[in-house]
Amino acid sequence: MGVGTALAALFNTAVVFLIPRIVSVQDFGYWRLFMLYSGYAGLLQMGFLDGALLRWAGQPLESFRPQIQTGLKFLVGQLSIVLIPGAAFVCYVFHGPIRFVGLSVLAFAFVFNVTALLQYGLQGARQFRPVAIASATPVGIFVVLTLAFGFRRTPGFHLLIVLYCLAWTGALVYLWVRLRPLRGAPADESAWSVGKMYLFVGWPIVLANVGFGFVQTADRLVVSWTLPLREFAQYSLASSAMFVPITAIAAVYRVFFSHAAALQAEGRAKIYGHASRFMLMAWSLLVPYFFLLEIVVKQYLPKYSSTLPVAAVLLLGVFFIAEIQILHVSFAYIYGKQRQFLLLTMAALMVAFALDMTMALRPGSLVAIAMGQLIALVLWWCANEWMLRKETAQPLTNQIALIAVFAWSAVSYGIALRSSNQVGIRILIYYAMVLVFLAVACSAELRIVWRLLTPARSQPVS
Repeated sequence: MGVGTALAALFNTAVVFLIPRIVSVQDFGYWRLFMLYSGYAGLLQMGFLDGALLRWAGQPLESFRPQIQTGLKFLVGQLSIVLIPGAAFVCYVFHGPIRFVGLSVLAFAFVFNVTALLQYGLQGARQFRPVAIASATPVGIFVVLTLAFGFRRTPGFHLLIVLYCLAWTGALVYLWVRLRPLRGAPADESAWSVGKMYLFVGWPIVLANVGFGFVQTADRLVVSWTLPLREFAQYSLASSAMFVPITAIAAVYRVFFSHAAALQAEGRAKIYGHASRFMLMAWSLLVPYFFLLEIVVKQYLPKYSSTLPVAAVLLLGVFFIAEIQILHVSFAYIYGKQRQFLLLTMAALMVAFALDMTMALRPGSLVAIAMGQLIALVLWWCANEWMLRKETAQPLTNQIALIAVFAWSAVSYGIALRSSNQVGIRILIYYAMVLVFLAVACSAELRIVWRLLTPARSQPVS
């Protein structure tokens, strides 16, 4: 899974810089519209897949194989009820490129959800190798196909979307051959009974996950609704440049949740404090990533250079996204506070949309919209910290120190940006300003890192 996650991150990073390099700004805008709305494809399963994973996790494959077959029938029926009227609506309301994008999103949603069902079956049975292959190969195949077609002619957004859907269809075929879901007899229960049971278990999880996703992408949704396509393309590139740290956050969450769940309450509170400062330290040390990103964009994507100030602001929000996804989500689920977390997520979603919409309609600046998104993330982080104060057992001084170091890193980041145009000088200035503060605030974590990196000394035999 680790290798698969790393390959997926590598391929997605290639997509971030490859597509805007070879297509026009207009085509890139339509491509990013497809990617934005296809990111919500998992909403259409309404929690069925999440409930299935909870029921299947840790069991041998043969013990629940009949339910995969029955569940597949339910999922196809469920998706058909939504997608067929959805396709009719898109054809009636939209025209031109937007109609094609809308229909493509619906087609991708079908492939994505069926693929996810097969992945969850293998994941529940702890057969992680095919899951890793299916996670990494779609984007990898897409990159190869795009490069192959790009040598002959410049691909438009129509071709990009078709190639992307074909790549995911390839992953579906691979999982289908590997799992063979129709082999054997179906479950004794009806498809409706199985589907209703999984929906009841999974709907709170999918709502919280979707709410989290909406908050993360509220700024892009607002830009896509209120501003011209060219400006959406510019803003979308800035947000997609943050994909590398976001991918790392998702990978860390998968590991952290399992380990935190296995600890007692006292151990969880301790690991919460350490993990929070580790993330602060990691984020602060990786902030110069923007200085390198600036070189890449100016040299290889000069027509998107105006988006760099937006990316500079969005990078500040990565720390709060990491804290919320890794720590807050984990502790809310472990301590049974899914409902409270869901309510705060809905509140954060409304705040994010209100701020982003205000910034879009009044100043009309992409940087202002990014600032509104950052403010919404900070407020959401504060609300979650207050909700989980008993479970995390973190004193207020720890949180104040955390924010103080974050603020100083942000100030140092701004000073380094304005001090010089040379990347090396910027990096030296930034680290000269923040390293002492990090050493003081995260001294315990640095000692942990030192113990991990230092080979254990052999003990004398008594």
